[in-house]
Amino acid sequence: MDITGNQKIKAPRQQVFQALLDPETLRNSIPGCESAEIIDFPTGPQLKLVVSPNIPGFKGSHTVFLQTIQVVPPSRVVLAAQPTSSVGSIDATCVVDLEEDAQSTNLSYNAHAEMQGKIAAMPDMILKGAVKVALDQFFKNFEKQVDSAKV
Repeated sequence: MDITGNQKIKAPRQQVFQALLDPETLRNSIPGCESAEIIDFPTGPQLKLVVSPNIPGFKGSHTVFLQTIQVVPPSRVVLAAQPTSSVGSIDATCVVDLEEDAQSTNLSYNAHAEMQGKIAAMPDMILKGAVKVALDQFFKNFEKQVDSAKV
């Protein structure tokens, strides 16, 4: 499954970039996120998220580890996640690019996910629709978080 999109955020690029790497901002932005904390692994730090998504087949709390696999300040972040649950697993990568615009930042994302198990059998239309709703809510919440962080 591939999902791409763009979002204009009314804040400077550096501020948006820092917010993308801030666990508290992400916790308050991700729909259904119960907690977010940095955990040190031998391969490097990862963001541990506990989420209860409103996606059919994924009810209940799930732990997701996000690993930052590329950081190019203040213009690019590449994240990888491999959540596993009783309904299957997902191997996902998301590239986020930031471009400065007058009085705002253009954020574009390109995500690719490969699913296995019961979740892979879910119709693409249902899954993509649920992800789209979650992304829309994430960006509304994220922009509020970035805006409230302005000094």
